Amino acid sequence: MLHIVADSPIRYPLKMKFLTLLAALFLSGPIPTADAGPRSAEAKERKKKRRGNPKKQAKELELLQRCATQYWEGVRWNDTERSASFIEDSNDRMEFQQWLEDQIEGQKIMESTVIRVDVEPVPDKKSPITSTAYLSIAMKGYTMPEQILKKEIVQQEWYLNANGWWLKWESPTVKAREAARAAETRVTEPDQ
Repeated sequence: MLHIVADSPIRYPLKMKFLTLLAALFLSGPIPTADAGPRSAEAKERKKKRRGNPKKQAKELELLQRCATQYWEGVRWNDTERSASFIEDSNDRMEFQQWLEDQIEGQKIMESTVIRVDVEPVPDKKSPITSTAYLSIAMKGYTMPEQILKKEIVQQEWYLNANGWWLKWESPTVKAREAARAAETRVTEPDQ
């Protein structure tokens, strides 16, 4: 008695199903894929742009966190020079340092913690600024001589360019000068 074991569907049912499936695939022709055509290429490109470069974004966020922490450590220890180093414009840096000294005079910051960071890319590709960040900082401190603990949440805006993260700050002197110019131009313009 001779038994052919390899052809027995009872003994090798999975092998037979697999071979049948392969035969069906070869006979039916090529399978249309989901990424065929220009529409899916556009979708992939959009997805890639949305996702961006996660490693680069993580490094930028880490750098922002370090910069904000150093800035607030300078404020906490009344080291205004350290905090002023995060103002990009060197002309504004000295004025910012004096302004910050006036702001924290008589105050003692005990703790400052960055509690929220929202980063938005700048859509204008020609702009030197690539990202803008909005930070929320929780502060605990007191004023002298009362020494009553106060909690406050401060909002800051930072921006990223090729040189790093910088605190966005507008000089009160420049604001006053621009307001005076605007008022002057309104006075000199004839009414129509």
